Amino acid sequence: MKTKTKTKTIINFIPLSILSTLNLQSDCFYNVASNLNLDRFYNRAETSLFFVFRSILLKTVGIDPYHPMEFKTLEIFIELTLKELYEFKTEGFVNQENMESNKIFSVFRSFYPETKDIFLSTKKPLMSMSFELEHFHNLVILTLIYEMEKTLKRMSLSSLKTDGEKEEICFLKNERGSLQKTLSGGIRISLSKNRLVLLKRLYVGFDTEYRALDSKTNQLLCYTTASLSECLLKIRDDTVDFSVKDGLYHIPKTAPMIRTVVRLIRDERGKNDSLLEELKETLITQFEMIKLNNSDIVFKSKKLRFEDIQTNFVDLRQDSSLYSCKKLLGLITERIDSGSFDCFKIHLKNLKPTMKQECILLAHFTTADVSSFEDFNEIKKNFSVLSKSFLTLDRGLSLGN
Repeated sequence: MKTKTKTKTIINFIPLSILSTLNLQSDCFYNVASNLNLDRFYNRAETSLFFVFRSILLKTVGIDPYHPMEFKTLEIFIELTLKELYEFKTEGFVNQENMESNKIFSVFRSFYPETKDIFLSTKKPLMSMSFELEHFHNLVILTLIYEMEKTLKRMSLSSLKTDGEKEEICFLKNERGSLQKTLSGGIRISLSKNRLVLLKRLYVGFDTEYRALDSKTNQLLCYTTASLSECLLKIRDDTVDFSVKDGLYHIPKTAPMIRTVVRLIRDERGKNDSLLEELKETLITQFEMIKLNNSDIVFKSKKLRFEDIQTNFVDLRQDSSLYSCKKLLGLITERIDSGSFDCFKIHLKNLKPTMKQECILLAHFTTADVSSFEDFNEIKKNFSVLSKSFLTLDRGLSLGN
């Protein structure tokens, strides 16, 4: 009974015209899906659908989808697919006839029969057409990148490379970079981002003291700081960002396959998304967990305590140039425990997180305190002004690395 339910789910994903093109019966297709080497991180139906799409795409340009993809075959696949994909541009204009006769876009229309009239010149289809075709374009490009990633991974396993193999690797990397630039921004970021971040956060309050020299001039005497630090481990959400929230009217029809191929590419690149899910389950039992509004998850190493606050006094009467934003942060970061990430590191094993340091500065009267910084002219472009106070609500201030 369970087998029949799974088969029905998969078949509902795929138009019968696609199955007949591949000469697959439902029982045969279920066997293909069952034999895919997938872990629980992947949706079997969506992943199976993507491999059917890949096969159709290969057959469209005359390549056997079941034959191992060697470099020369891959090179032909990339060339023919891109040539056919952009064929409608060769005449310098786009019209219904050019689009409907395009073999690649015919694949899109056969997978999603409700888009058969997408090229009609009526107002509503035209408003959604560019969005749907943009994401079908993303799916085609991602499929090419996936094949390139697999080939590059296989070629990298060879320790002794001939000059010809080195040229092939160089070609694939350059072509991959060029193709990746044509993807929608959100998808491009989802493809390459490191989901694991170790964050050292500093909370720093500071205050200055002045002496009035005359009715118009003050002398900067000193400043004091109170600082507190904490370490956080952030696991970013694995949702693929399509750049346009819900599309113009809806989620793109290609969304399930785009999500799947992005995950497959990330797996080829060693992003270890499945290991992150295991790490998350381990950390939940040992650390305080906070779920952010964007679905990122943050683990805190400890609770902030009043007794951990560190104070500092800097005399500026002899050298007021010590009062700069860079020197202020440098003085504070030197006093923070460098081994404070150790509680997380023992759980990371082979995972390589991005290391970040973030400082939150607080002052009583920022227009007076901040404008006195020696490097104020250098950093002032990064501030906004609200209620006559300097602040960075919309953007941070980057210093050094």
